Amino acid sequence: EITSNRRLLLQAEVSQSQLPKLRFIKSANFKTPYQEEVQSIDDYNGRLVSYGKVMDQGSSFIPVLFELDNLHELIPGSFVELFLLTNPIENALVVPRSALMQDYSLNYVYVQTGGESFEKREITLGVNDGVNVQILSGISEGEWVVTKGAYQIKMASMSSTIPAHGHEH
Repeated sequence: EITSNRRLLLQAEVSQSQLPKLRFIKSANFKTPYQEEVQSIDDYNGRLVSYGKVMDQGSSFIPVLFELDNLHELIPGSFVELFLLTNPIENALVVPRSALMQDYSLNYVYVQTGGESFEKREITLGVNDGVNVQILSGISEGEWVVTKGAYQIKMASMSSTIPAHGHEH
C-alpha cells in the first residue's frame, strides 16, 4: 500500500539575503507545535533535496527543500520552526536554549556565583540550532550557567517574603 504521507517534503522559506549561506547547509533541526523536543531530520532519514532553484511568483523568499521519512507521526501540512545547520563554528561558547530567559528585548541567563547565589547576566545571542545557542558576550567559559530551573530562580528573586532561616530553597 502506498501512502502519501510515508515520505514527506519539508520546505523552508529563506530570505534572499541568506542566499550565499545556502550552499553550506548540511542538515536541519525542527520543532513541531505538538512535540516537546527539537527533532533532527537525520533521525528521520532526511536529506537536503534542493534550494533556490525556482522562486514562487511574487515571493521574495528562496525555497529550501528537505525530504524525510514520516517515522514519528508527523502531520503533513503542519508548520514547523526550522533551524538550518551549516558548518560548525569552532570554539563557540554555547548554552542550551533552556538556559535562556527574556524580558522584553533583553536576553539573559542566571550564572551561579556560589552556593545558592545566582546573578542575572545579560547576554548577546549568536546563532542557534534549536538545541543550543551561541553566546557572543555576557558570560565566559567555565562559568556555571543554570540550564534547568531558571524560571524558578526568576520567581524566587521577585518574591517579597523574607526567608525563615539563613538560606533559600
